[in-house]
Amino acid sequence: MRTRYTLINMVVNVGGQLMNQVLLFISRMVFIHYLSAAYLGVNGLFTDVLGILNLAELGVGTAMIYSLYEPAAKNDEHRLAQLMNLYRLLYRIVAVVVLLVGLALMPFLGFFIKDSSGIEHLRLIYLMYVANSVCSYLLSYKNSIYLAYQKAYVRNLWAQLCDAVKTLFQIVLIVLTGNFILYLAVQFVMQFIPNIIVSVKVDKEFPYLKECRELPEKEKFHGILRNVGAMSFHKLGTVIVRNTDSLLMSSFVGLLSVGIYSNYKLVLSGINNLMDKFSNAFTGSLGNLGAIEDETRVYSIYRELDLLFFVIYAYWTAGLFALFNAFITLCFGAEYCFSTATVAVLVTEFYVSGQRKVNLLFREAKGLFWYDRYKPLFESAINLAASLLLVQKFGVAGILGGTVISTVTTCLWMEPYILMRYGIREDWQGKLKDYFVRYAERVAVVAALAAVSYGWVSFCPAKNIGWFLLDGVLYTLLFGIACDRQSGGQKAGRCAVYAAVRGCHGGAPPERAGVQSAQGPCHGCHEKEGKLNGRAGQPRPAHPAEERRSERGPYAERQL
Repeated sequence: MRTRYTLINMVVNVGGQLMNQVLLFISRMVFIHYLSAAYLGVNGLFTDVLGILNLAELGVGTAMIYSLYEPAAKNDEHRLAQLMNLYRLLYRIVAVVVLLVGLALMPFLGFFIKDSSGIEHLRLIYLMYVANSVCSYLLSYKNSIYLAYQKAYVRNLWAQLCDAVKTLFQIVLIVLTGNFILYLAVQFVMQFIPNIIVSVKVDKEFPYLKECRELPEKEKFHGILRNVGAMSFHKLGTVIVRNTDSLLMSSFVGLLSVGIYSNYKLVLSGINNLMDKFSNAFTGSLGNLGAIEDETRVYSIYRELDLLFFVIYAYWTAGLFALFNAFITLCFGAEYCFSTATVAVLVTEFYVSGQRKVNLLFREAKGLFWYDRYKPLFESAINLAASLLLVQKFGVAGILGGTVISTVTTCLWMEPYILMRYGIREDWQGKLKDYFVRYAERVAVVAALAAVSYGWVSFCPAKNIGWFLLDGVLYTLLFGIACDRQSGGQKAGRCAVYAAVRGCHGGAPPERAGVQSAQGPCHGCHEKEGKLNGRAGQPRPAHPAEERRSERGPYAERQL
């Protein structure tokens, strides 16, 4: 069942995100055409301000979802109901805190905006953003029960459809009225619809959640609070690193720079959101995997996903460095472009952050929140200090450079260390050394690809959509050749995808299925299903984890 649920989640997540990303680009172009750049800056600024307010969430969602994996795997309805009651209580507290802090910040709006001329009803706009954030906590906790049962597609399908309808309504309203207030009103109303639909479905499908009003036992409650406490540090680091860039730009460079940055951020966020949807399709299955399987099996799947995410982010990073400004010029105009140096820093941050995703995915699946709880404090301090120091001389590039410096000096080495030391454990020193060697080799490959691609685009600039598409095709061919020389190219890529999807759902371990755990080309992807687990007609030896599963009873077998 894990294979089926993951594939459904992947199709819904990725397909819906692609559709909505196209609509978002159209919406952004309409926004720029009918509204001033100042409103674009306000939109980006207040989005980041609300991201800071969401610090009140303290990582409650991540810690609670992790707590749901084990009782869901065991079908422990009573414990699930207790946890969901606690989840509801905590999220209501978060909603109240966000509301109070949001209102308290209203008198200081002028401090965050260097030049607010030409923006009408600024306080009303800010209040609408605050209300939108507060209301998002009221029913969203019910989504987690589907994630625990690996059925996140139920909520995501409705969310993607409502996002598409919302964007279409916003486009129509901007064209007809040019009113930013109505634009925000549609956003506020439409967020309720998927949460209400999912809430009704959860009440029907899991009636025991309404019947139980108890909270978890004191021991379990303290364990959850421990994870929430650890996640609060991670949440703090994420908010400071990810949501202060626009504030610093608005305060030290100007609101127009926030508007320009928001266009680049739209593209990068679109890619990251697409990758998040892709990786989230594995979340429930990896949580189930971490609760049931041994570390050897987990590490095998980790290697396959690590290779897969590198290939994807390497392709986007080198390509964006070469073609980012050409794309921005074609979509929004040359006046919305940053310098090449700023773009280089921007895509470097994109790559470094992207390479963290697999480590964070497995950290959450294994529940390793506690071990690096202080890391975000150092990350945040380094980020703010470096950004404030560099912005004086380098402007926007300095602010983004501060983010790169803080990530490289903390997350880049700490997160794989925690995963190998406390999650994988067996021969963790050797595996950690291999990780850093692979990382250095991959950085060199991406840098070389970016340099060659940029040189080609500089020689033949993309002055129109035809040249842009030609440059994109040539870059893709270059990337394919580089992959083929480096690690077997398309064949290795297919193996990584196959092993990641099949391996984390109870299929044969990669080495038995003809997959060499991302360390070499696979010779079994094209074989028939019946030959994957050994020679035809011969049963394969039982995996130790399968022997443990047989002891857990019929429900565990159904989950696997």
